[in-house]
Amino acid sequence: MPTHAPLPRSLSPEGRGCLFFYPHNQPGVKSIELVFPSGLCGVIRTDNADAAFQACLAAIEGGIGTIEVTTTVPSWYEIVRGLIGTTLGKIPIGVGTVWDPGAVGEAKEAGADFVVTPVVLPEVAEACRKHDILCVLGALTPTEIYHARLAGANLVKVFPVGPVGGPEYIKALQGPMGGVPLWASGGVEIDQIPAYLRLGVKAVGLTGALFPAEALAHRDMAAIHERASRAAQAAAAARAD
Repeated sequence: MPTHAPLPRSLSPEGRGCLFFYPHNQPGVKSIELVFPSGLCGVIRTDNADAAFQACLAAIEGGIGTIEVTTTVPSWYEIVRGLIGTTLGKIPIGVGTVWDPGAVGEAKEAGADFVVTPVVLPEVAEACRKHDILCVLGALTPTEIYHARLAGANLVKVFPVGPVGGPEYIKALQGPMGGVPLWASGGVEIDQIPAYLRLGVKAVGLTGALFPAEALAHRDMAAIHERASRAAQAAAAARAD
């Protein structure tokens, strides 16, 4: 009679789905619901630190509930601290484009609520556990999403979601991976926000749609505020359905 290796507990009948449904709760780590209260996250990426800071404030004033400052922004550490101080800690702030574990400690020291990677980086997930900070690992394929959760991601950022089908891609993932908490990011437009949120996505990341290069270059904070307001209204309507 042939013998077979035992199934991983996450895939076995008695443990089926635990990998995807287990929330990876840790004492001291804020929940996904607290970090992404509106279901939206503005992702700032620019080479001008002052423009980044002012743009984030405009987005917050427009109704964006969460901000991610990428490490590609000059003085990102100071921007994170400044945003937390200016908003009195009422707006969740995270650090994105994190490639190494050392940046996790810096993000925690700055007061960030979460850390985001572009790809699956288990060593960053381990650092997040060490520093008690919400971990968001980037992934695209089902296999990558699986390994992101296996590594300890509290939330998996499907990136870049736009070029591979947008909401339809998220819908296709939900059959076999319906229990995975997802963040949709990369090429997301404001008018797509309701579709993503109605599919159960925990967070929608907005980069160019919220912070267009032209608005940043011309310091057109009114344009960013208007986009933020439209995005917030779209999210609120979808979540009220």
